[in-house]
Amino acid sequence: MDRRGNIRCLRVCIVNDLSSERAQSLGVHPFSRHLRYARFDLHLSGTTSMKEQPSSYLTRLAFPLLNMLACMMLGTLTGIYVGAPLAGLIWGTFAGLAAGIIFEWAFSRHAAFYRWRIYACIALEIPLVFFVIGPYAFILSQTKPDPHPICCETPLDYGAAGYETLHIETGNGITLAGWYVPPEKTPNTVIILLHGAGGDRRGTAWHARQLIGAGYGVFLYDQRALGESTGTMTTLGWKDGSDLLAVTEFLAQRPEVDAERIGVVGLSLGGHIALNAAHLDPGRFAALWLDGVQAQQISDYPAAENVGEDFATFLQTIILKMAETRIGQKPPPPFIEILPAISDTPTMIVIAGQDDFERRVYERYIGVAGASVEFWLIENAQHNGGPALDPDGYRRRMLKFFQDALT
Repeated sequence: MDRRGNIRCLRVCIVNDLSSERAQSLGVHPFSRHLRYARFDLHLSGTTSMKEQPSSYLTRLAFPLLNMLACMMLGTLTGIYVGAPLAGLIWGTFAGLAAGIIFEWAFSRHAAFYRWRIYACIALEIPLVFFVIGPYAFILSQTKPDPHPICCETPLDYGAAGYETLHIETGNGITLAGWYVPPEKTPNTVIILLHGAGGDRRGTAWHARQLIGAGYGVFLYDQRALGESTGTMTTLGWKDGSDLLAVTEFLAQRPEVDAERIGVVGLSLGGHIALNAAHLDPGRFAALWLDGVQAQQISDYPAAENVGEDFATFLQTIILKMAETRIGQKPPPPFIEILPAISDTPTMIVIAGQDDFERRVYERYIGVAGASVEFWLIENAQHNGGPALDPDGYRRRMLKFFQDALT
């Protein structure tokens, strides 16, 4: 509509309160009197538009409710961190609702700026959810404690003639609970078994069964804050390396155990823990069998192959920073630095060929590992899937590795 159109529209608004006779004398139809409640804006740019306002109370509530939802999540996460999740939820609810109402009122006072409330939402709340709330919620889920009783099976089910239930103090306020089977056919040799993330000692049952059958002593335990072990949170393996060293020291003091013949089987995160312990005390372990080791820091990651992987790496950087805040310490060194430093320890790293990320990480590690580190790529296996794919072949290779390293 041109400027004349604007003038005509303005004329309608001016005359709509006139009498019919006066309106007709001006050449305006009397129906224009019914427009007295229509609100028009005069725009010098040459357009006429209805004044932008919420069409209903529901529309006006939408923006405050979005603010409330975002602040509820942020408040709850903050409350969990400080130990008061309910207080955080309540604080977040009221703060978010108040902020939303204030924003709605402020923007609605100026029709030209009212549409900008959606831009404010995009600029503030969407990044807040993607880059703060989301990563922190992920870290909370990954460090959540899971205490539970261990029942329904024991090492007797794995072929052991007897076993002990041990509770080992780590010296940092953590008590680790586990099962100990003393060595039989391989005198003085004990292998510690480490389960993956979020599980418990029963996650190493298959490996324990093979090692017990071969006469090795074994100790399988629940990692901190899992199963029957104590702790307020799991730590992504960052603090568990010192826990493993405490377990090793405890076992080394037993008369039937040779301190120089203690090995480790680490599955997934258990492999990370074993490497972190080896970093803290190089040469402490006689042998390491690590199945499913992946990445500990960004420098362990393979080069991104597309924009999606670049974005995922960026998010992982944020997640690691959130983890530092949650756990209260910086992560241990990247594995690409640890592997060359344990060159004196016989180590086998098992790679799942069907896990794309694990395979690409392996290609990085193989170039830096010391001479004593071997790699076994199982082409058709998923993560930790070697025993399911080829149990006999896996058992033979694992037992031969420990026989060569520990005898």
